Amino acid sequence: MQMPRLLINAVTAFAFAVWVAFATQAQDETESATPSAATESQVKEMIGKLSSASFSERQQASKNLLNVGPEFVRILEDAAASSTGETQLRLRMLLPQLRERLFDDQLSAFLKQNSVENARRLPQWDRFESLCGQDEEALSIFGQILKAESRLFATRLFAVHELPQLLEVRTAEIAEKCNGRLDEEFPVASVAAVMLLGSESETRLVRATSANISSGLDDPRFSTLIREGVHSRALRVLVEAWILRKGIAAERPLLFSMQHELAAGRLLALRVINSNSRRPDMILALLCLAKFRNTEDLAVVETLLSHETVLWPQRGRIIKRLVPGAAPADTNYKVQTRDVALVAAAQIRGIPPIELGIAARPSDVTLFAIDSIGFSSDEARRSALAAYRKLATK
Repeated sequence: MQMPRLLINAVTAFAFAVWVAFATQAQDETESATPSAATESQVKEMIGKLSSASFSERQQASKNLLNVGPEFVRILEDAAASSTGETQLRLRMLLPQLRERLFDDQLSAFLKQNSVENARRLPQWDRFESLCGQDEEALSIFGQILKAESRLFATRLFAVHELPQLLEVRTAEIAEKCNGRLDEEFPVASVAAVMLLGSESETRLVRATSANISSGLDDPRFSTLIREGVHSRALRVLVEAWILRKGIAAERPLLFSMQHELAAGRLLALRVINSNSRRPDMILALLCLAKFRNTEDLAVVETLLSHETVLWPQRGRIIKRLVPGAAPADTNYKVQTRDVALVAAAQIRGIPPIELGIAARPSDVTLFAIDSIGFSSDEARRSALAAYRKLATK
C-alpha cells in the first residue's frame, strides 16, 4: 500500500513542476515575443503539436501560438473547448496570456500616441467617448483607466463571457482598498474603470459585484476627488453612469448623489419611487428629490401622501430612543411613506417642516434625520397634511 502512494505523490509533484516550468517559460516568451504572420493552417498545425511526443516541439508550438495575431483568438478558443488532455490544458494556459499580450500591444500604441484613431481599437472607447468626449484630457483619462485594469479590459475585448467572474474578484480587491485611510492612495483609476465596465447594461454583475463597485462611494477620498480633483468632471460623469445602472442597490448611489448634487440621483430617485419600493431606499429617494427641489417632481411626490407603508423602523426593530440623552421614544412612532412624502413636498415648495408641526432635525447626509420625520399618531399626520394643503395654496 505504501509504494503506490509514493508513486502517486512523485507523479503529482512531477506534473506540478512541469506545469510551473511551462507557465514560467511561456510568460518569459510572451514578454519577448513580437507578432508574426501566420496562416490559419499553420495555427492549426501549431495546435496539433501541443500534444506532440517531443517536449521541445510542444514548447516551440506554445511559443509560436503566443505570437499569433488577434484574428486567431477565436480558433484557439474553439480548440480549447473541443480538445482534451494536454492540448486543452496548454491552450487554457496560453489563451489568457495571448489576450493580454494582444491587448497590451494595442494599449502601448495608444499610450505612445493618444489619438482617437488608436483609441478606437480599444474596448469601451465608444462608451467612454459618449460620456467624456474626445479631448486631450479625456484621452489621457481613458489611457489611465485601461492601464490600471488592463486584464479586465483585455477580457472584455477577447472573452466577454469570462468578464462577470473576473469582475467580481477584482472589484472585491478594489473594495478592500476603499478603506478611507488618508495615508494611502485612493485607487481612482481602478474605481473609474470598474464603474465604466459595470455601468454597461450588457455586463452581468454577479453576486457582490455591484456592492463592491458602490463601496468606492463611501470613501471620503473619492468625495474629495469628485469635488476638487484634477479630473473631477470626468469622474462625475462616470459615477453618474454607474448610478443609473439598472438593478443595483440604490442606497449608496442616492446618498452620494445628495452629497454631491449629481443629476443622476434625481433620475434614480424617480425610478425608485415609480417602483413603489417598500424598502428604506424609498426614504432616500424622496429626500433626494427634496434636496434637488425640482417643482416638476411635486406631482410624483404628492401621489404618495396617502401611502401607509412603514419604512422606519424596519420590521422586527424596536425604537428605544430617537436622540442620545433624550427621553425614550414613543413606541408608536413610525415613519411611513406618506410622512416622508409630506416632508419632501413641503421642502420642494419651500415650506419648513416645522410649519407643519414636524420637528425635523437637519442632516448633512440625508437633509433631515430619518428618525425625526415621522409621527406617533394618525391624528398628528392628518393635522400636518391639513397644514401643508393650506400653505400650498397660498
